[in-house]
Amino acid sequence: MEEKLWTQVWEGLEPTRSITCDTAHLEYDLCYLNHPTVVDPTAATLSSVDPANMTSPTVIKIRPYPCKGQREVMQRTKELKLTTTPLNTSCAVTHTTPALVFSAGGFTGNVFHDFNEGWIPLFLTVDEHFIDRDVILGIIDCSDWWLIKYAELFPHFTRHPIINLDKETATHCFPSAIVGLKTHGIMIVDPTVQRRPHPKTMLDFRALLANAYDDNNNNNNNNNNNNNNPSHAGHASHVLPTFSSGPRPKLAFLSRQDTRRLQNAEEVLQAAEEVGFEVAVFEVTAGTSMRQLFKLIDRSHAMVGVHGAGLTHELFMRPGAVLVQIVPINTGWLADMCYGKLAIRLGLEYIVYAVGIHETSLEADEFTLKQFLDPHDPASTLMWNLTSWYRYMEQDVKIDVVRFKRYLKRAYGKAEMFMNKQSLYAHI
Repeated sequence: MEEKLWTQVWEGLEPTRSITCDTAHLEYDLCYLNHPTVVDPTAATLSSVDPANMTSPTVIKIRPYPCKGQREVMQRTKELKLTTTPLNTSCAVTHTTPALVFSAGGFTGNVFHDFNEGWIPLFLTVDEHFIDRDVILGIIDCSDWWLIKYAELFPHFTRHPIINLDKETATHCFPSAIVGLKTHGIMIVDPTVQRRPHPKTMLDFRALLANAYDDNNNNNNNNNNNNNNPSHAGHASHVLPTFSSGPRPKLAFLSRQDTRRLQNAEEVLQAAEEVGFEVAVFEVTAGTSMRQLFKLIDRSHAMVGVHGAGLTHELFMRPGAVLVQIVPINTGWLADMCYGKLAIRLGLEYIVYAVGIHETSLEADEFTLKQFLDPHDPASTLMWNLTSWYRYMEQDVKIDVVRFKRYLKRAYGKAEMFMNKQSLYAHI
């Protein structure tokens, strides 16, 4: 039998019904409004009426943020009401394109969560349900800073102006809508659960980021599809270092200034230079340009950093580059889940430096020492307790430079090999 080409999007469950919801997943709910849909932003209500009157009266409440397993953060997410009852309002704006409505709230503001619960789920949902980015994004819990920070990404998810439903007062009408975003898990694009003929991977998502942030891409336009975005004028700037055009492998060194600080950073940087790296030290602030950050990390052959949200920017590294994660005590499971597995999915060479008890500011903490030495009480259980969580998340590290230098030499060898391959391919 000849396989038919993909020509349409997937419909919701029971597409003849006005509203159908998929609530079987641990981290997200997804609701399909299958008939013409009226969105009243002032009432936080979406109405989809069955023209054949075959759907029984329905009211569903949903918080469209893919983190439903964490009650506290979901309570901070705006609730929407979905109903099959006609609204007592007329359409001020009528669209011929379907809508995707979701929240940019929750943990948004921490770059790990910006991608884990935001951009990656949006990538999955748009790719599976909408062809050629023909979707209008209706966003709640939508902050101006978020629109500014990620302005370059919007044209790669939709070719229409977005609608900030927090500021909108007009009633909008769509031919259909989806409410919510789907996720495959923590920092995952899983090709085995996708229903498209050509399933995507994290490398496809990384390619999208490169397309959005690469200076050589002529298709970038920060504001061309979003009339509601605040201007970039006045946005705080943060100057990042740059690499030279010299022949040494380039190492991007992530600096943390709050928790999990590297107390002997100068010694470590000197060791990296002695090994042979050209080092650029950077930190990520609210004023950091994502485009400039991409440029720095994309040019690097290796990146080093203490476990934390800043390592999310490994998404900007080229496949074959080297990631060295410095893992404070009792955070190994978390470091692996958030960034270690992601490194493998991105095709990076991944090196773990596990901090010892004598390299942490918690060295004299009796509770920590006891748990560190007790293999029967794993930290993954302990850290569900907030007291333990903050204890481990707020530790600083002072690593053994002699020991760490051996890891740097290993990273240098891999980075040099990667650099030479890139140079060879550039001349082919």
